[in-house]
Amino acid sequence: MEEIRLTAGNEQLLALYNQRDELSTAIDTWTDVAERIDKRLPAWNTLKRLLAQASGLSGAEVLVAQVTHLEQQRQLLEEPDPVTPLVASLTQLLRDELNRLHADYQTRHKNGMARLDADTNWKQLEPEQRNSLLAAQKLTLTDAPKVQVANTDEVLATVDRLSLSSFADRVAAIDSRFDAVLVAAAELMEPKAQFVKLPHRTIKTDEDIEAWLLDAKQTIAQALKKGPVILH
Repeated sequence: MEEIRLTAGNEQLLALYNQRDELSTAIDTWTDVAERIDKRLPAWNTLKRLLAQASGLSGAEVLVAQVTHLEQQRQLLEEPDPVTPLVASLTQLLRDELNRLHADYQTRHKNGMARLDADTNWKQLEPEQRNSLLAAQKLTLTDAPKVQVANTDEVLATVDRLSLSSFADRVAAIDSRFDAVLVAAAELMEPKAQFVKLPHRTIKTDEDIEAWLLDAKQTIAQALKKGPVILH
């Protein structure tokens, strides 16, 4: 091609004619490569998206190394297709983590609702009041994370909408959110009540228990001078 480029006019036409067989073969090769690139590129782009979301997950290291090797060795067009199995593996890795977080969220939410159902103040609230308190802490059924993982597209849509880190943070915060609902319910039923935290400490002996009980009693007694007390 460089030799042909350096020629001009009839000389260039002659050079093209003389190398017509080589050029025809090259064009066929280039066309085939272009078609294979078009077919593989969408899967490669999907793979890169999955890889970005799976970063840091246990088991992702091996897959990251394989993708890096493909990239460095320029093996996207190798046969058999090396991309599709990696897409499947990363999809499953993310699916497992999303399912784990979702199950943890549902368990914690169920336990939190059980705590509310056992609370005297909560039992006295009207349904509208209960829903309002839950909504304020994003604990209603409609606030629950939407996790869809039937296929790669659904997995990607889920993690794009709710990253694994933010999902994990949300699960970790659910207990404290139910604590806040209990406090709010108590405030509605006992607007003049005080919320008193009992002393925190490490207890190793019977003497430690007695000391803690004494401190707790003094804390509660002091607070009672100002009105009703709710412990939390």
